[in-house]
Amino acid sequence: MTISTDLASIHILSSVYQSNNISEICLKTVKTLCEKVDYINWAGIYLHENEETRLHASAGDGENMQSQLAFPIKNRNEEIGVLVVKSRQWIVFDVTDVSTLETVAFELGELCT
Repeated sequence: MTISTDLASIHILSSVYQSNNISEICLKTVKTLCEKVDYINWAGIYLHENEETRLHASAGDGENMQSQLAFPIKNRNEEIGVLVVKSRQWIVFDVTDVSTLETVAFELGELCT
């Protein structure tokens, strides 16, 4: 299961390093996760704007989700958003998915510094 997450993260990280447009990168990130990882059925990036948190980009179908992971997106030491992935399958994510998606969230945060 984790190889597809690793491959998706490589595509995402290449986008992060090639662009500085946060909206474009957020959209590409969630689309890539849903397209390349067959067990991620929905992905979203929420960004904190003033005192509200708003969905900035999403992809996939969010119906009937059974599993979810959320990763903070930090700019320096401040949380600026959250990367969320969901699956229709129970207990589908493993420790490698967690570390890979943490890296993606970290790099998204670095883009916003």
